[in-house]
Amino acid sequence: ENRKKQVFFICHSFQMAVHYFKLAQITKRQSMSFGTFPVHLTDSGCRERIFKGLTNPFWAADFRYYQVVQPKLKRFEELGAEILALEKIRPHIPLERAIMAIRFTPDMIGVQFHPEADPDGMIVHFLDPERRKAVIAEHGLNKFHRMIEDLRNPKRISHTHERVLPNFVEEVIARHAVSVTALT
Repeated sequence: ENRKKQVFFICHSFQMAVHYFKLAQITKRQSMSFGTFPVHLTDSGCRERIFKGLTNPFWAADFRYYQVVQPKLKRFEELGAEILALEKIRPHIPLERAIMAIRFTPDMIGVQFHPEADPDGMIVHFLDPERRKAVIAEHGLNKFHRMIEDLRNPKRISHTHERVLPNFVEEVIARHAVSVTALT
């Protein structure tokens, strides 16, 4: 069939889609983003269906060495793409905020963070004694405790996990139902 398929890019595939569509630069971060952080919706993001039910900012699991920055706004305009979200505000650091979500086309959307991150599974993962020790050695005890608190807070990672991908699936089902109805 020639029906369009909906695509949801996450993390590395998001970066590859940005590269493919030539929308921005992908650069190595000064340090790895590791943990749970607020993500800020743009005006377009506030209207985006997949973010329905989230607060602004909302919380996301984010683990990456690279970032999407320096958007090519003319290219965004040519494609009809929209920046939906930016990383946390850091007024004490004079660095550009990375792009955290883009609507590439009506059928393609992507996020830099991990909406599939299951808080309960992540807690078990990070409380493993060897992994806990490694995370604390690499990122510090304060960051470790803050991440575990965020994972246990139902208004943070759980809230995002319960909305973003389910909202996307609902959108796909609704579009499919409309296209099936149009065929009959």
